[in-house]
Amino acid sequence: MMNWLIILATIGVFWLQVRDIAEYRAHRQDHTYRVPDREPGARPTAVPDDRPDEDQRMPPGITGEWMLRGWSLKGLFGYMWLHGGLFHLLGNMWFLWIFGNAVCAKIGNLKYLLWYILLGMAAGVAHLLAGYDVALGASGAINGIVGTYLVLFYENEITCLWTIFFVYWRWFTISSIWMILFWLLWDIVGAAFLSGSSNTAYFAHLGGFGTGFGITLLLCMKDWIKMETYEKSLWQAWQEHKHGRKDPFDQYYGRLGMLMKEQEQQPAPTPPAPPPKTVPMIDPVTGDIERGPSNGSAVVVACSSCGKSIKATRQYAGKVVLCPHCKGQVLVPDAPPAGPAGPQKLASAANSIHASETWIRFRCHCGKAIKVPARLAGRSGKCPQCGSRITVPRPGVAGESA
Repeated sequence: MMNWLIILATIGVFWLQVRDIAEYRAHRQDHTYRVPDREPGARPTAVPDDRPDEDQRMPPGITGEWMLRGWSLKGLFGYMWLHGGLFHLLGNMWFLWIFGNAVCAKIGNLKYLLWYILLGMAAGVAHLLAGYDVALGASGAINGIVGTYLVLFYENEITCLWTIFFVYWRWFTISSIWMILFWLLWDIVGAAFLSGSSNTAYFAHLGGFGTGFGITLLLCMKDWIKMETYEKSLWQAWQEHKHGRKDPFDQYYGRLGMLMKEQEQQPAPTPPAPPPKTVPMIDPVTGDIERGPSNGSAVVVACSSCGKSIKATRQYAGKVVLCPHCKGQVLVPDAPPAGPAGPQKLASAANSIHASETWIRFRCHCGKAIKVPARLAGRSGKCPQCGSRITVPRPGVAGESA
């Protein structure tokens, strides 16, 4: 966010400079040459105007007021916000957009603003120490941001566009370290051979880059800049190379492998068992099946929760079902196989079950006669008349059996 604000602020300052730049250029064009006094009939000649008059003055307005001129704190701070032309501005802002966003996101907005100003002032000091005086432009501070980027994100790639005579256009991707080193070499050659005949402040570029690179490397050495697990600074790469580690991300991949191994060792969760189905009931009088298929013999079982008898078709034999009365779970026992029985034979099949079963007859203290299957002997339940709790007697102890 702060990188975008710096770009917008620089563009706004340039908008205020437009009038100053136009006035200065027009003034220099009108006063570059003068026509000296000549004798009558002689051919007029133009010579450079080297008089110390007003055409040798600095640009007017904020451009001349804030640009770098000697050891002035105002100039050291203000020159990095000024530019000498539109292409000068566009080139600098393009580089600041490419490299500044990542650095700003890494160190934070407020720190990035202070870091940008510090790099610009350091670049101005390097320019003055090299013996030069006047300067303006953000390239020194931007080269410092580039040096910071090289330490923190040297493995990142940059997509570039190149053209031949603005007709043939192509994109290509290159590692950021090679692109940065190429421009650094260009500045070194320019500072060594072209600084006296060029308007480019090569020593300001080198001063900003060296400050950004050196201080950022020191901060990484002190571990004051925290790198994420998936990131690697130039200092970390050097340490890994120094200690002979072949895989720079072995710590990250090692932790990832341990987690994957732990997940493989954990048993897979068993799916929950499907809920038991409710048993279809058989009417003891007619033999009709409610909500169930009509094929198969009947299986009779007592519910262990409510004590009531449940009659189900053979398809539920050996399965856990729900009691239709109390919704408790009941295990239906296996029954001997029976032949196919149509709807007309279900009543006789049910009657045969009743005939082959032993019953216990007894009375409650209220006088109600109760008849239950013999397999329920010893179990307790409620009297259907008075509702009191009673215990089914065992055969031969009390009641009547048949």
